[in-house]
Amino acid sequence: MDEAVDESRANACQSTISVSNVPHFEAPLEIGNLKLSGRLLLAPMAGYTDTAFRQIAKQFGAAMVVTEMVSARALLEANPKTYQLLSFTELERPIGVQLFGGDPEVMGEASKKVMDQIHPDVLDVNFGCPVGKILKCDAGASVLKEPQRAGKIVKAMIQATQNQVPVTVKTRAGFDKFDNAVFEVLQSVQEAGASALTIHARTRNQMFEGQANWDIIAKLKQQSRIPIIGNGDVQSAQNAYRLFQETHCDGIMIGRGSMGNPWIFKEINEYLEKGVCQFEISKKFQLNVALSHLKSAVQIKGMPMGLMEMRKHLTHYLRGFQGARELRQSILTSMDLHWIIQTLEQFIEKMPDHQFEETLC
Repeated sequence: MDEAVDESRANACQSTISVSNVPHFEAPLEIGNLKLSGRLLLAPMAGYTDTAFRQIAKQFGAAMVVTEMVSARALLEANPKTYQLLSFTELERPIGVQLFGGDPEVMGEASKKVMDQIHPDVLDVNFGCPVGKILKCDAGASVLKEPQRAGKIVKAMIQATQNQVPVTVKTRAGFDKFDNAVFEVLQSVQEAGASALTIHARTRNQMFEGQANWDIIAKLKQQSRIPIIGNGDVQSAQNAYRLFQETHCDGIMIGRGSMGNPWIFKEINEYLEKGVCQFEISKKFQLNVALSHLKSAVQIKGMPMGLMEMRKHLTHYLRGFQGARELRQSILTSMDLHWIIQTLEQFIEKMPDHQFEETLC
């Protein structure tokens, strides 16, 4: 994340809105037969949304979380690493398992296996990953080039699981800015029986660059008979409010905006409920969450894996305060867990309880 993102966070809740202007929903968000307690979801992010991070997101108010994406073919081959990605605790429910693959038969078999062995609340299918190695498998965003295949995959998943678990879709605004494939995908998966569609409002060719096109979300919502969940450029409570207001989407899925910032769910929920965000984040609080996250990751994955995988999270947590650069450099180059914990604890102890200023590093 760049300094603009940090500035957005710093200013996220400085303005207030009239409670009468806050989006109100007459009923809970329903995904198939699943009723959610809120309308904010944690997006699946490869390498980030493991069980430790998902638990923290749930604690801060995410209504649902989703696993990192899993290869359907690797799952059928009983790859041990694949099963590690699927591991979750009851604290994380409701939880979705996200699968990727391009063959309807393989996706159907994998869905049945996940339902029988893992028992998730939702099965999600990835039609949006822009990474080359996923496209080479005819999966992810490659399906945008064949919208009817999207429906065939969803139908195969629903038939294989006998409609016992909701099947949802996550996709992108198109393969490039010149196509309207996402509208064909919506029609295809709706007819196949999908329970919801999440739209990352960037094209495949944009990857994660440029601005998300929220107009696409609004147009999909107008055409859809199933819930539309918006995704893209939600870095603050104000962003979420605008996305609801401008698109009338049914829910919001947050990915990169939660990196080093899992309390964003609490901030947004409070802002939408009260019209003002009173949940102030001190740097001391921020580092305490980072420390708790680190301990949880190591407890779950052991050493050295837990520490190695936490480095990318710590990169995001350790920003935006005096001394952050030096602390980051020392901690991210050490494999001494005891020293890292002790250093963080000492740094936290020296910080004032109400240090809100943004000294970007």
